Amino acid sequence: MTLRRPVVAVIALLASVLAGAAISLPNLGATAGAASTKAPKAPDVSRTTAVTASVTDVRVRSYPSFTRVVVETTEPIRSRVDANGPTAARVRLIGVDADQHVESVHDGFIGELRVERGATDTVIHVIFEGVAGQLKTKTLTDPPRLLLDFVRPTEPGPPGRREGETRLRSVVLDAGHGGHDSGTRGPTGLFEKDLVLDVTRRVAKLARERLEVKVLLSRDDDRFVTLKDRTSFANRENADLFVSIHANGHRQADSAGIETYFLSSEATDSAARQLAALENNVVQFERPTATTVAARPDFLKTILWDLAQSEFQVQSSRVAEIVLDSMTRALRVPNRGVKQAGFYVLGGAAMPAVLIEIGFVTNPKEERRLKESTYRDEIARAIFAGLAEYKRDYEQGTRGPLAR
Repeated sequence: MTLRRPVVAVIALLASVLAGAAISLPNLGATAGAASTKAPKAPDVSRTTAVTASVTDVRVRSYPSFTRVVVETTEPIRSRVDANGPTAARVRLIGVDADQHVESVHDGFIGELRVERGATDTVIHVIFEGVAGQLKTKTLTDPPRLLLDFVRPTEPGPPGRREGETRLRSVVLDAGHGGHDSGTRGPTGLFEKDLVLDVTRRVAKLARERLEVKVLLSRDDDRFVTLKDRTSFANRENADLFVSIHANGHRQADSAGIETYFLSSEATDSAARQLAALENNVVQFERPTATTVAARPDFLKTILWDLAQSEFQVQSSRVAEIVLDSMTRALRVPNRGVKQAGFYVLGGAAMPAVLIEIGFVTNPKEERRLKESTYRDEIARAIFAGLAEYKRDYEQGTRGPLAR
């Protein structure tokens, strides 16, 4: 009879209760084909935490008050902070795969960033150069990415920009390209990198003598500087304005004139979009890493949304407008307008930032003029005049795009 053994088991159980004995539940249905009631085993974490995403890019940007690490992944991920301070921070990306690599930062706050891969997790290991700061994390979508903001501790020392400060105190002038990146080349061999370095030096000389501001150059010789290092330098110096000077190029040899740009995720037109793509292509000359963005056509979109330039968009557009008007009036060249596009070199600036295209080296007539020292002086004076006008507006508090 199939019920006999379960009945005997129940009677034995009741007897144990009456005797005050410890209860041990028997397997009541083992011989009847019923489901087992054995307690489940503890989950095997190594098996349940399977790899569900991979890191596609890791990038670092330095700002005056914080350093931002952006970790972009193929899918939304979970993370946790394993440690933060006093000398290092560790953030675990759960179920995420990545290529191991080390990135030197040395921005006065963070010394080194290491991407360390485990069996199923990836760890972002940040080494501080000094005192650890507060860590703030945030996740974003489209594409999925994790933002790690390491906020610099407040330290006694020279005062920074005061609340309500209206004086334009420092400007970073950025000569585009350099070193093994020659930029655009003219029909008779004029290199953009040489032209813009010469003009930038001339602008710097005028500004130092007459503008009463601290003027810094992102490069003062023929050397290569990465795009992110240009604005990181301006951020570390707590600059009030970033001006990147370039020369244009186009497959149509009669293209001529001057145009200025400020940063936007949406380009003014297809020509602006193509120019930004050309300038951004400089990343191919940067030191390749396992997660280099140079091979990814959509890297610009993700960078723009990571950064804080929109805070300065109105002032940037104002600088671009003033400088363009000054140059086209003084040089009597076609005014191609103020435009906006996704220039990577402007993306990391924690201050108003503009890019100036001073002419087309691919235009034979313009190339001849751009080779002349006297014309380069005229360009420098026109840029200086625009900066001086913006400085007056800035210090008088008339910073809106329509203020005159």
